[in-house]
Amino acid sequence: MITIKEAITKKEIKQFVKFPFSLYKNSKTWVPPIISEEIKVFDKQINPVFDDADARLFLAYKNNKIVGRVAAITNWVEIKQQDIKKMRFGWLDFIDDHDVFCALLDKVKEIGKENSLEFIEGP
Repeated sequence: MITIKEAITKKEIKQFVKFPFSLYKNSKTWVPPIISEEIKVFDKQINPVFDDADARLFLAYKNNKIVGRVAAITNWVEIKQQDIKKMRFGWLDFIDDHDVFCALLDKVKEIGKENSLEFIEGP
């Protein structure tokens, strides 16, 4: 069973940022981010994009282990001023498991529906 949990605390956000380190640890082509800089990206007090947008971070768990992540992004300028009813997502990383992928995207779709958005767009 896959459980999706929002990353809210500092510890959970750090887990969100650090998940790819375990996922891609054997990849010769993965370039890891600087953890402290990546954490700042999601800090509403530092990143000015959050003046006009929201990002909710989610972790997927299977057998009490983190197996995926996604950021669900709502850009209020697009939605309210430009009338573009779009839900965005990014930071999508997951183990090789179709159910994990579906659970993460279903969470993004759920948030879009809560905001009456009509489609989603990813990286």
